[in-house]
Amino acid sequence: MERAHWIGITAGQRINSEERLADLDQLIETQEQAIALTLSVASKRVAARKLPRKEAEKELEKAIAPLQAELDSLRESREEVASWQAESAAAGERAAQLVELAERAHLRLNSLPLDRQAEFMDMLNVVVTIVGDAPQGRTGQPCALAAWFRERGRIVPILTDEAWGEIAPLTTYKSRGLDPRLVMRGILHKVRTDTPWKDVPTLFGRRAALQTYWTRWRESGFWEQAMDALASAEGTQLPGPGAPNLQMQCLMQPLTILESEGHPGDVARRG
Repeated sequence: MERAHWIGITAGQRINSEERLADLDQLIETQEQAIALTLSVASKRVAARKLPRKEAEKELEKAIAPLQAELDSLRESREEVASWQAESAAAGERAAQLVELAERAHLRLNSLPLDRQAEFMDMLNVVVTIVGDAPQGRTGQPCALAAWFRERGRIVPILTDEAWGEIAPLTTYKSRGLDPRLVMRGILHKVRTDTPWKDVPTLFGRRAALQTYWTRWRESGFWEQAMDALASAEGTQLPGPGAPNLQMQCLMQPLTILESEGHPGDVARRG
């Protein structure tokens, strides 16, 4: 937070770091030109005074010192922004991977018999509290994305590395600055969780961009091809009727479930 504030990026602001870097590059270039001009003028003055070499060098350093300090500050700011940009991108990717991991863990848990699920949840010491009523059905136009899966009786695939490798070569419509795989994850997350477009987590990219991708991919035929390619991939069913709003507290390691792939009956026995 302190770093973000120091470089002019505060919590809650949606600032394009690429634009910020471009602005800083322009400022740095302008500052370098100012230093060069100041140095040229100062050199002529020093030459006219016929100062000794060491004294002349000190005079030149003194003349550009304030400008050089500002240039150093701009360069440091640029390094901070570039570092923040890289960390932000990495954090977004990690968050998306955690969402995918949790979805896969949820799939494994659902594959267990109910008594095993109960045993596993007891092991995790899960506390569930009902904090609200079930949401009312939506009004207005139905979700075209959910309708696509429902009409075809398809499950919603989980975009593993293997699954993405199957469809990446088919990808159409790639917008600069957006990772198509992250966008695909966001679209699948939206339909898997029955989340309105406006509420899809921003870690997947701009919400309007996700809708644009979905529309372009559907119109180009890529969506149909991609989902056909993933027809046999692991996935989850479309969400059913709304359940009460729940608050769950527990200590869960999704890898505990995933490591037992192929032996779901052994999951609840792991310590």
